[in-house]
Amino acid sequence: MSYKIKVSFHDVMNSYNERHKMGNKRDLKRAYEFAEKKHAGTFRGTGEPFIAHPLRVARLVADWGFESNVIMAAMLHDVVEDCDTPLSEIEKRFGTGVSRIVDAVTALSDRDFTDHTLTKAQKDLLSDARMQRKMNDEALYVKIADRIDNLHTLSGVKESKRIPKAEHTREIIIPMAKLENAYYLIDYLEELCFQTEHPEMHNNITKQYRKICAENSRKCQDTLDTLSSIFESHHNVESKEMERYHRYIVNFSHNPRSCISIYRQISRNAENIREDWLTLLSKENIALYDLTLIVSDELTDENSSLQPNDIFFQYFDKVLSQKGFYFIRFSRTTHQDAGYFLLADEMDNLYRMFVRTETEYQRYLYGNIIDGNNPLILHDINEIEPRDTYNEKIRVFRKDGSAMLIDKGATVLDFAFYIHSDLGLHFDYAMVDESRTKLPAHTRLNEGDRITVVASENIEPHISWFRHLKTSKAVNYLVHYYQKHPVSPAPETQ
Repeated sequence: MSYKIKVSFHDVMNSYNERHKMGNKRDLKRAYEFAEKKHAGTFRGTGEPFIAHPLRVARLVADWGFESNVIMAAMLHDVVEDCDTPLSEIEKRFGTGVSRIVDAVTALSDRDFTDHTLTKAQKDLLSDARMQRKMNDEALYVKIADRIDNLHTLSGVKESKRIPKAEHTREIIIPMAKLENAYYLIDYLEELCFQTEHPEMHNNITKQYRKICAENSRKCQDTLDTLSSIFESHHNVESKEMERYHRYIVNFSHNPRSCISIYRQISRNAENIREDWLTLLSKENIALYDLTLIVSDELTDENSSLQPNDIFFQYFDKVLSQKGFYFIRFSRTTHQDAGYFLLADEMDNLYRMFVRTETEYQRYLYGNIIDGNNPLILHDINEIEPRDTYNEKIRVFRKDGSAMLIDKGATVLDFAFYIHSDLGLHFDYAMVDESRTKLPAHTRLNEGDRITVVASENIEPHISWFRHLKTSKAVNYLVHYYQKHPVSPAPETQ
């Protein structure tokens, strides 16, 4: 994704017009003029007029092909939070669809709290929980675009706020993007976070990677040219035998590896990343380029006897192997979202070849939203610690047989607190399924367990219970108990 700092409304409109010949251009201009007026006279930490930020956000969502209501919301996304503009005014001027997106990405501010004793950390948690409750598909992409621009322009942010911004991205924004399966955007965000949180390592890897590419540039360029020629969709095929397969090729592209992609790979094999990274980052270990072969969706038709990977194997057997390429293995990405073929050329330079159908490629770029029938819904939002909303869950059952989700690794004591705080505070033992065995508080839950909790009014919590709790919700209940019933200090020894 090429990133432009200087973006005008004209640029946004050009991007929109490329994808929507008969779009709602008049309302886009109204939204821009409204945002420009509201942000007039305000500047970002970078020194640029504030309106530059919503314009870049709008440009991103326009480039991603969204309709006018999403682009309008992108231009307006900060006017409620920063310009004291009522959400009702956005709805009145631009409609419910736009206001719903703006509402979802608007953080709580001090004026939203009547309780002025709350700390900033507590307000941030409430704001994150609110965002998760309000979030919808279209708003998520506006939020992703907003965060991409924020991370690109951190030079205007205080040093002390840069790491928390990246941390929040990893713990809140990226997990939501994963629910959408928008892995291209996930990688983009992770790259920006890595650059922010580990600038020295990012710089070292980037320099070494560029050095290796430069040392092998002549052969790599010959290889990329050869592959481009072979897979060029309008190019004459290598032989009549390949015509059957060549007609399914839609596009072929090649790109340098991202720094975060390389780091994920070398960190899997490193005993000590500071000592081992340079050895692991070599042409013998790291693919230098990512190759993408896009094939027609026709291959997924019921009548087709071919699968996308069949195209690769046919080309490898009949063309690539004849031109000095070697097939090393089939692997999967760190996120397990896609598989790739690891290839080597005659000089042992490595390449990752991804084969995707047209629809699979669109899903990789933008996630589930391209299907339009898989809306983002966040279940069981953790109001105590919003980041824990995305923890891996297991399904367990209450005594009456009703199901509930709880964090993987949770104990029967966590379960008791989830049912009711009093049940947790007076926990005696638990029984699982039909067993009469009395299980202690530290017993871990398994998928499908049906749990009966037995409590006793004669039992009071013990400070050691904190060791048995694995969920923030249960810990919070126990913390509140000890705030009201502080533990007496141990007597001093003589």
